[in-house]
Amino acid sequence: MTAVRCGPVKLSSIFDADSFRRRRLAYACAAGIVVLALVETANALLAPLRAPADRDWRAATAAIRAGFQPGDLIVTAPDWADPLMRMHLGDLIPLAVAGRLDAARFGRIWEIAQRGARAPETEGGHVAQSGRHGALTLRRYERAAARVSFDFVAEWSRATVSRVGLGGQVNWCSPLPDRFECPELPSQSVKPELLEIDTSPHLALSTQPAGQATTVIEFDRVPLGRELAVGAGLHNVWLRKSGKGTVSLRVLVQGRELGRIEAGSLTGWTLRKFDTSALAGQSQSVRFEITVDDPTSRTLGFAAEART
Repeated sequence: MTAVRCGPVKLSSIFDADSFRRRRLAYACAAGIVVLALVETANALLAPLRAPADRDWRAATAAIRAGFQPGDLIVTAPDWADPLMRMHLGDLIPLAVAGRLDAARFGRIWEIAQRGARAPETEGGHVAQSGRHGALTLRRYERAAARVSFDFVAEWSRATVSRVGLGGQVNWCSPLPDRFECPELPSQSVKPELLEIDTSPHLALSTQPAGQATTVIEFDRVPLGRELAVGAGLHNVWLRKSGKGTVSLRVLVQGRELGRIEAGSLTGWTLRKFDTSALAGQSQSVRFEITVDDPTSRTLGFAAEART
């Protein structure tokens, strides 16, 4: 049998192998940076060529105006193009539509899309009309629209508003032409207002919650449908950054809690749909209770609709 002799391993060979691996990793990282730089450069050069020209927007605008009907909704995809769309078609977007709760009540939706994007508002619809205008794709979607039996923001003056203290004492808020004013905190009124929530406009009931009391907004004899849709969030990007409190919106129908929405600095616009099919066709009381752990820099906006 032949003997195998194992001699000592030189340290220099180990160091050489380790050095080689480090050099290979460095080369790979450098190559990755070069490829990334080339991709970003190509995107920077090609992006302007893919962007819609003003003539594309004019053509899409003309097509929408030719077929637009009152009650239609116009959206963009991606949604960051919305300000540009409003520059061309803002006169067709009234305040109530711009600050909508969601898109459920719209049966005809015009979508101005680019780069293959799709607007979430068109979900569940079928394409009834489609066309290309340069870098823009225009589609009109149609679907069955939700029937709104009661809009709580539009009917805000039918509410009763109060502040309920920790001991149960009730302070009623006075109805004024444009708001409800509470005697102990007149600056913290309840009123319909166009708010900035999650960088989007929302027409909502606005209030500053009181730290030691529950704000109660109650509507009597609300004609209910199969669902109660409620959206809520905190107003003003600067207040959201400076405040830390969480606002709780409790939703009750005829004294029974359906659920809650928690609004914090990072929650955005939260939409929930509560099943009221067992009460469809009935008129019942709907109550919203608002509490907060820390009221500093907190302004809540919420909207709701009873729907079939």
